[in-house]
Order: sequence, then C-alpha cells, then structure tokens
Amino acid sequence: MTKTKIIIVLFLCTITLTAQNFIEKQLPSPEKLSSFFIGPLVKSTIHYGKKPSNFNGEILLFNHGYIDLNQLFFTNNTFYEDAYNAGYLVVFVATTRGEGMWVNGELLAESIDIITQKYTIPRLTIIAHSNGGKAAEVAMFTHHKKDKVKRVISLGTPFWGTYLADISQKWWFNWIWRKTGLNEGSATSTTYYCRDVVRPHFDNAANNQPEKFFILGGSGFKNGHTILAPLMFTSGATLFLAQGTNDGVTPYSSSLRPGGTYVFKKGEAKLDHVDIALGQYVWKYVEPILNTPLVKPTSKKTVSQPIIFSDYQIINSENVYDKIIPDTKYDELTIEVFHEKESDDFILSSHQKQLVRTHPKQQVKGLQLSKHSSSYILPTSTTPISIEGNSKFAAFIRFPNGPKMKYIPRKENNLLTISFANTNLPLKNIAVDALVTKTGDLYGNTTQNDSYAYNFSYNEDTKEFYLDTSDFESGTYSIHITGKHEKFVRSVISGFTIGKLSNDQINSTYTNNSKQLSIGLTSNLIDTTIELKNTSSNDQIHEVTVAVHNLNGELSIQKEIKNYNGSFILSEKVASLAKGLYILTVRNKQRKKSFKFIKK
Repeated sequence: MTKTKIIIVLFLCTITLTAQNFIEKQLPSPEKLSSFFIGPLVKSTIHYGKKPSNFNGEILLFNHGYIDLNQLFFTNNTFYEDAYNAGYLVVFVATTRGEGMWVNGELLAESIDIITQKYTIPRLTIIAHSNGGKAAEVAMFTHHKKDKVKRVISLGTPFWGTYLADISQKWWFNWIWRKTGLNEGSATSTTYYCRDVVRPHFDNAANNQPEKFFILGGSGFKNGHTILAPLMFTSGATLFLAQGTNDGVTPYSSSLRPGGTYVFKKGEAKLDHVDIALGQYVWKYVEPILNTPLVKPTSKKTVSQPIIFSDYQIINSENVYDKIIPDTKYDELTIEVFHEKESDDFILSSHQKQLVRTHPKQQVKGLQLSKHSSSYILPTSTTPISIEGNSKFAAFIRFPNGPKMKYIPRKENNLLTISFANTNLPLKNIAVDALVTKTGDLYGNTTQNDSYAYNFSYNEDTKEFYLDTSDFESGTYSIHITGKHEKFVRSVISGFTIGKLSNDQINSTYTNNSKQLSIGLTSNLIDTTIELKNTSSNDQIHEVTVAVHNLNGELSIQKEIKNYNGSFILSEKVASLAKGLYILTVRNKQRKKSFKFIKK
C-alpha cells in the first residue's frame, strides 16, 4: 500500500463508550487501512491507532479542531504510518466543527484524561493542526491538563488570529466564505479577539508554559499540492492584502506563539494550510522535536500596539453606490476580485467595457490557481468609476502610493482612532464613518448581530479621528471603517473588544440583558416604502426615530415617525435610494434596534 492511500477503514470496530462526549473507535495497523472513504464524522470521536511492536512508550495525540477535517490526518497522509513505524502509539481526536476554541479545548481536555487513563501513562504529546493548537492551550491552562502534556507541536495554528475571520464576521461577505467553508467557528479566530482576549489571557498567566510549544508556520498559499490548493490560493490572496505571508488560512506572523520554538523562518516553508498537516511534508521536522529538551524563554513577549494600515478601497457588487475613487497619479490600477462565479464564467466590466484579467490561466500542477479570485487591470480616470460583474463579487483596489488610513484601537482609554499618512489634503475635509456590530461576548458566544452606524470625531490637536467606546457593553465587536474624501476612499475591516475575560466567564452561556424594542421590519426587500410594526401589545410605542445608513456609514435618511394603527411607515426618499444593502436603525428613548435591508 502506498503512502498516499492511507485512508480510514469503513468497518472500524467500535469499542465500549467510556465518555459522554466521544465515540471511541479502534484503527487497524496502517498497512491494513482500506482505501474506502467513510465520509464526514458526525460526533466527537477518538480513533485509537494500533500499538506498534516496537512501541517506545510515547503517545502522540493528533487534533485538528474541526470534526470533519480530522480526516485530514487519515486521507492521503503519512502521519499514522510514519509515527507507527517510529514506535509511537497514535491517537486521533476529533472535537467539533464551528464551536470555537473554548468548547474544543474542553473536549480535548476530556480526551487527554481518557487516553492517559486508558494507557496508564502520565503524559502525552499533542500534534495540533490549525485551531487545534488553540484548543491545546485551553485544555492545558483553562482545564488544568498542562502536567499531562509533554509538548505541543502546532501546525499552522493562528495564535494571533487571521484576517479571514475578521472578514467572515461581516454578513455581506458571507457568500465568499460559504465558498470556502472557512467561516465556521471563526469568532474566536479574529485578529482582535486573539490579540485583546486570547493572548493576554494565556501569555500573562502564571501557569503558562511557552517552552512546551514548537511552532511550524507555513508560507506557501500559492504552492499547494492537494486538491484543496485552489481554495488555499483564494483565501491566501485575500489574506495577503492585510497580513502578508501566509499559508492560505494562517499568516506566518500569527503562527508564532510567544515564547515558543519556531521551526521555520518566514517564507521558508513553501507549504499551504493543508500541506502543513501532512506527514509526507513535515514528519521529518516533527520527529526530531519529539525528544528535544524544553528550554524556558529568557524574555517575556509583550503585545505591541495594534496598528492596521489601509491603502485600499473595498467595493461590494451589491451596492450601486460603491464607486472607485481614482488616484490620478497612476496610469492603471490592479483590482483583486473575489467572485461567486468560477473564473472561466466570471466577467468584470467598467462602463460596459470588459476588463482584462492579469493572469487568466495560471496553473499549478495542473490545477487552476483559484476558481473564485482574479486580478484585473483598470485604467485610471479623473471621475468615479463603476464596475459591474455577472455575479456577486467583492473587489479590493490598492493605491500603494496614495493616502494611507491607520486604525489603532486604544484599549487603555476606550478610544478607536484613525489617522492618515502620505497626504497633503486638509484632514478636516475627510469624513470617517463606521458600521459596528456586536458579534459576541468575551467567551465567543454569538449575539443577535445588530449593526449601528457611528461617526468619528476629529481632534485638531492630535490630527486624529476618534470614536469613544466607553459606553459600549462588554463584548466583541466587528467594525467596518470608511474614510472618505472627494479624491479618495479607504476601507478597514477589523474589530475591537470591550472588557477583560475572567475565568468565571469561561463555560458560561451568553445572555443579552438589554431590552430590545418590540418592533419588527415587515420585509427586508425594499422598493419605495419601509414598514415597521409593533410586535407586542404589552409594549406600545408611539413614536420612533429611524435612520438609514449605507454600508460605508453614510447617513441617507433620518426622520421621526409616529405610530399609525400599529405601524410605522417611512416613504420619504426611500425610492431614491441607490440599489444596495443598508442598515435601518430604530430608536425610542434609550432603546434601539437595527435591521438589514436590500433596496431593489
């Protein structure tokens, strides 16, 4: 049997259940595995490998963190065979898909107890791919299993989060992530959640053991070797715009857990996020680590001030009001486009003229680089430019020599700040608006995702724009910021957190105590009229203030409306709204509620 045919057998023998949360199964030896694919796992599962005849007393626990991607360790992967031949007993633990690091970490902690008790061993080594590395932290330091873990070898783990998760929190980008499947469980992998909640929680804790972590970070989102290579290229191209070198899911810089041992330098491992989980590519690096002495770091990693630069504008195809504001310094612009139709069918035009794709048919080992991303050349213009496609798309237009917008969340004084560099334009003529969505509590439990528009104020002394978040509830927030001037537009998708995670919040259930308005939107598809209805006879509302904002935070309509037979009707200016997506905010005294709608 070849190494690329190691696939889990369908008729695995199920053994007696010993844990409430896991199915336990026994694997045959690697050479007896069938090539018949069993399909996705449906429950958290422990697969026990066969004990090798040359067993050295060491157990390797493999964990991915996404239940059906646990098969990655079986399918066309030599890890089981490599470890078995080297004398290691291998156990594969599948936790959940989409429930986040805290749930997966608790399950991983339970599996550690099950495995160490079953084989009467004091400790084991964890080899964790992707979010499995963060689950290992939770198991070790939140659920007190650190003394049962000898070391952790992380493969492409986004310890500092990934910009892909930031974007996936935006509801108007959901169609992109349905194509990739990368949005599930992403709330605790956003860059701001990891930076402000996860890393301080673990790295500043007295029980942290950074010396136990050995890091393999990939840099080859363009260099994949599997059938998923086009997917990694699509996501990696998006990620490269914001965070540079990456493996298609995890930026290299994000893979670096503070105080750990870094096996690869930046750019060294030309592997994508799938490749780095395959034994045929990394076992030669993993095996020496298994007996490497642990060395405590001599200095403590400090969290640097978070700064995000934007030299790009984001265009959403659903919004007619989105237009490219050109910079006349350039002869042409490069547009990175992510589209719903596959590349061979997607057409992008400007003023009814089809645009030229820069790399229409690049191939890697017979695979098209990406089915859902393309680059185009757009000649510049002195007037705003509209672009149209024959399917949904999101376009990133970069202006590398133009104005740069800088976003810094200053957690110490609850301020979000924006500044601009590389421009001589009067700053007072720039408008900075934002759409803010509370996505969850500090444990990662999701909320109802109400979105509200805010205007940043300008401080003449500091030359910064700021938004004071002192009155915001504790939790995690997604933010889309747009800086607008008649000569340029810049976009930032990011987020921020309010409050500090405490141990008593972990394993808690989120409850929203704020009283909502008992008002509903009769339809989210709008033509000439917006109608709201009072939804509770016990909460009679007589008057509300409504405001309509586009996704760039610009106010389009604001009006007070009185109750008429249980309804609130807004028709003024609605028909004149451009086609696209909007946020409707309804206020009554101190209460508010938001709705998303589509203008036909």
